[in-house]
Amino acid sequence: MTISDPKPNRNLSAHDESFFNLDEFESRIVGSYNEGHAPSSLPADEVHARSIIGPASAKMRDFSYISTEIPEFIPDNCVGCMECVTMCPDTAILGKVVSEETLQGGLSELESSKIEHMDSQWPKVRKYWDNREKKGEDPGRFGIFIDPSKCKGCAECVDVCGSKDALKMVPKEKLGEDEHRQLWDFYLSMGDTDPKFVNDKLALDMMLLEKSLLYVGGAGSCAGCGEATALRMMASVLGYDHGAENVAIVNSTGCSTVYGSTYPYNPWNLPWTNS
Repeated sequence: MTISDPKPNRNLSAHDESFFNLDEFESRIVGSYNEGHAPSSLPADEVHARSIIGPASAKMRDFSYISTEIPEFIPDNCVGCMECVTMCPDTAILGKVVSEETLQGGLSELESSKIEHMDSQWPKVRKYWDNREKKGEDPGRFGIFIDPSKCKGCAECVDVCGSKDALKMVPKEKLGEDEHRQLWDFYLSMGDTDPKFVNDKLALDMMLLEKSLLYVGGAGSCAGCGEATALRMMASVLGYDHGAENVAIVNSTGCSTVYGSTYPYNPWNLPWTNS
């Protein structure tokens, strides 16, 4: 192991970018762990030797090898209840509402052969289309999308969807990994849900907005972990109500200290420490 100069006289803090640079941490340290070279390939420098972890670094962790199955979204059956999104312990399934104009703009950037299928993934559910039209408000298209790099195949989303049958577990080979990633990438390209589609009195609606997603997934919790679901919901509500900059976690001993801070993967996009 290479030991770098500890520079004991430097007065450093985690807020000093010369000491900790997030982009450098993700590319050099997280990248090395993802490639299987770490820790032996990394010097014991000021960041690595102190096990300091950047925020939301677990977003770079890929669990696509965990399960042979993945949820498939059946748009025609979806009612936009968001129960699947709130139940997922890994932030692997998310919902979004976009205007017709925004959706068509995104679709126009795709290859012509992919437009029809992608358009079909955004149904006109009653909550966001029919009900808003009746009120004279701009309607929205709603979609549910699965991040193949975070899904562990626990099927909690399918179970909570129940008789609505808008989700079912299918072999990953049915669509292929590339197709799943293309669906997810398009979801990301649509930007954040417009707040006009969100009822801020409903916790379910809060999770449509990126500011509520303070638990990014990529944690090493067990598949279907109920504790992770509860923590994720707690963080989402607090983040929505108070802003991410006003939320922090002091974690006592237990499973959550392990999957909440397994170096170098941090699923939290907020300050976290172990008590």
